[in-house]
Amino acid sequence: MKKYVIILFFISGTIFSQNIKTLKKQAERDAKATSQASIDRNLSTILKYTHPKVYKAYGEQQLMETMNDIFRTMDAQKIKIVNATVDEVTDVKKENKEYRCLVTTTTEMDFSGRLVTLKSSLFGFYNNKKEQWYFVESNKLLDDPETKKLFPKFKTDIDIPLDEHIAEN
Repeated sequence: MKKYVIILFFISGTIFSQNIKTLKKQAERDAKATSQASIDRNLSTILKYTHPKVYKAYGEQQLMETMNDIFRTMDAQKIKIVNATVDEVTDVKKENKEYRCLVTTTTEMDFSGRLVTLKSSLFGFYNNKKEQWYFVESNKLLDDPETKKLFPKFKTDIDIPLDEHIAEN
């Protein structure tokens, strides 16, 4: 009987480990798609990976208008996203009956000829039915009043780092 229990624990541990690896790969894939969509200004792809609570609260029309306003402001200020990289999927954990993850990113922007690098992160929420990750900017879960209203009881054991801006000469 002890052998069966040990084998059962081994099998369930292996399945869980493989599942986490698969979820990490999917998170990386979806975060890369989101990052590339930001460079390409592909609004429909950005919306595809936007958390449903955000989508529902603001609606497609308002989100599209907001993103277009952001891109117009960037153009007016001569700000261009040069590169957006997914650095790492640092954690995948099951919390509050869902899988969640943290994805660290690096975004390089040209501010009128001055290169600025932003080290930030996305917080991911996995949708089992769609086998897709949805993302929210991690720092907004910590300090943005509007985002906190959408996620009023948000708690996580995943360590969320502060954004870091690095200006180069």
